[in-house]
Amino acid sequence: MKNMPENAMGQTNGFRTLTATLLLSIALTVQVEAQQEYGYTEFAASGSPEAHKVFLTGVLQLHNFEYGDARTSFQEAQLIDLDFTMAYWGEALSYEHSFWGRFDIDASRAVLTRLGATPEERAGRARTAREKAYLHTIEELFGEGTQEERELRYSAALRQLHEQYPEDLDAAAFYALSILVTTYDGRDHTRYMRAAAVAEQVLDKNPLHPGALHYSIHSYDDPVHAPLGLRAARDYIRVAPSAIHALHMGSHIYFALGMWEEGTDRNIRSFEEAVGRQVNPDDPYSGQAYHALTWLIYSLSQQSKYDEVEARLAMIEKQVEQYGGSNPAPRRQYVGARASYIVDAQQWDSHYADVEIDHAGLDRFSIATDYYVQGLVALNRGDMSKAAAALDAMGDQEEVMSADREVMTPRLLHLALEGQIKLAAGHKEEALELIGRAEELEGSLPAEYGPAVPVQPMSELLADTYLALENSQMAQHYYELSLQRAVGRERSLAGLRQLSH
Repeated sequence: MKNMPENAMGQTNGFRTLTATLLLSIALTVQVEAQQEYGYTEFAASGSPEAHKVFLTGVLQLHNFEYGDARTSFQEAQLIDLDFTMAYWGEALSYEHSFWGRFDIDASRAVLTRLGATPEERAGRARTAREKAYLHTIEELFGEGTQEERELRYSAALRQLHEQYPEDLDAAAFYALSILVTTYDGRDHTRYMRAAAVAEQVLDKNPLHPGALHYSIHSYDDPVHAPLGLRAARDYIRVAPSAIHALHMGSHIYFALGMWEEGTDRNIRSFEEAVGRQVNPDDPYSGQAYHALTWLIYSLSQQSKYDEVEARLAMIEKQVEQYGGSNPAPRRQYVGARASYIVDAQQWDSHYADVEIDHAGLDRFSIATDYYVQGLVALNRGDMSKAAAALDAMGDQEEVMSADREVMTPRLLHLALEGQIKLAAGHKEEALELIGRAEELEGSLPAEYGPAVPVQPMSELLADTYLALENSQMAQHYYELSLQRAVGRERSLAGLRQLSH
């Protein structure tokens, strides 16, 4: 390619693009006729053809974060062919949800033990050097050391695997994911773009690879880089229409760009698919269902479709009534979704504002969010004492420095609520100082996507405060800053519209 004339190179690139487009079109035509499709890959593995077919489905499900279904596929492959070594590799990985911070290392190690008592014995079960290299990667991941130490060793082993077998697209995709997982100090654009580059190389060769589409979206889902992810957001849902998570993933890009209608569509489809797989629609929702539902509530709020928001909130409220007593998950989801609705729509007198939630088993993030909303509701109803009580219930919330928004949220919300209480009491300078401090702290965090965390951007709250104090210039500055970080956010746009009148 280096010495190829420009016109020939252009023709070659054009041919590659046409070939990829035709491949995508043909595959999508086939998928219309299929009931379960998760994308396409080729993963050579030793064993019976029948087991290999099921194994491939498991690999695709693994790339789509359909972990439970992937585990079932890998176990089925083992039943067909007990000596299908790579099926044990896949099953062990199905318990490791590193991107979500969820692990079951005991279960993963138990799978490895079924394959062999020692790393040497397990390696002896592999029939090729490449399969031995794959097993080595999970020996690192499920070996000794802390979670972070093991993840770093795993990523290094995947990099070696990728370099040793550059045509192995799954090795490349898993390596790209490991780069994202091992970015521990918040979103590092250099590392995220490195992961994106690996994923894009896979897509050049196989535009139907679900892992490459999936991980490129995760690499690009911030307001600066999101335009680069539009292709993957568009294609992923068509390539893997049977993956609940794939139906949702495009909204990572759409939310980062303020494309609420597209984001709403993706999460409706993901939620309905998740609930549709339940034996009974009223059974406890899965994590995938809740994830799509809470994102859906946020995008509907940005579209001012509050009747639809309330209908969705009622679904979670019903889950709280049925299962919330013993399970904190419905309560946690309700706290976050309700907070988003009440703050964005300023529904201080809504029925939902008066629903009391048991905090037992909830994390600090959810408890702080709930007390914050209680405080705001009380303030807007003129009940200063109740607002102060909500602030007291939040505790002092010591100063912490972290790139994790959920870790920082209790401190940010404490400053924000205290500032609004000061403002209501007429202490303007103290209010600006407290809310300004919250805005400064949030501004130090990496850019994010999705529903606002905390429930309202602190730059928007500071703009609201300046607007209340009739300082139009500073209000405009902070509304515009809010929209840089939370593109298309309706509350900030409404603030600017108010200033223009």
